[in-house]
Amino acid sequence: MGPIRGVLFDAGNTLIRVRGSVGAVYAEVARRHGLHADAGALEEGFRKSFRQRKEGFLQAVSRPHSPERERAWWRGLVEEVFRDAGSRDGLRGRFDSFFEELYREFEESRHWQTFPDVLPCLEALAARGLPLGVLSNWDSRLHPVLRGLGLTRRFRFVLTSAELGAEKPDAAIFLEGARRLGRKPAEVLYVGDLLREDVFGAARAGLRGMLLDREGSCPAPVPRIEDLRKLPAALDAA
Repeated sequence: MGPIRGVLFDAGNTLIRVRGSVGAVYAEVARRHGLHADAGALEEGFRKSFRQRKEGFLQAVSRPHSPERERAWWRGLVEEVFRDAGSRDGLRGRFDSFFEELYREFEESRHWQTFPDVLPCLEALAARGLPLGVLSNWDSRLHPVLRGLGLTRRFRFVLTSAELGAEKPDAAIFLEGARRLGRKPAEVLYVGDLLREDVFGAARAGLRGMLLDREGSCPAPVPRIEDLRKLPAALDAA
């Protein structure tokens, strides 16, 4: 294979992660609206509801895509989380204002943090003149989050599944990423923390996938690094 001439990154758990937990943010905003809810129960409920609902996310928000459709999908999920936690009635008559505030909270960079290996990696790749981009299964709120963390300027583009109408591991999102970098698929490396969505999805689209396995826990025999600071050296060895 030839040299890698562009790099694409996943966002969640690759570049950024929630500071604390989703449940803690839910509980914080609920308290501001007079409801004391258990953050642990809300976190558990969020994980369960998101796992069950995520397969329908793209169809719900992207045909056609609009921020309003994204908001409606998340409203349904949040209602389910609070109902299952036995807290929905505590927001009776206030749920609309509560949800709007909660929804905006996740656009705020203070609820997110960049992994410590991210900036050194991006700076090293930029020094090589490599074009960089972000492809993520996310809604349009990813843009203000990355701006607030000072990351947007480091990438040629940020593309979310909600806006494109295709999500990983669909080849369409990877091919669009390569097109926006101005590179052939085989010249582009995609780096993410999930095997199916990131590594295998990229490979099926003709890109080169690399697993970011920070915990060193994945037994699959795939190209991997445990720290993004090792990515420049991995490119030299590719």
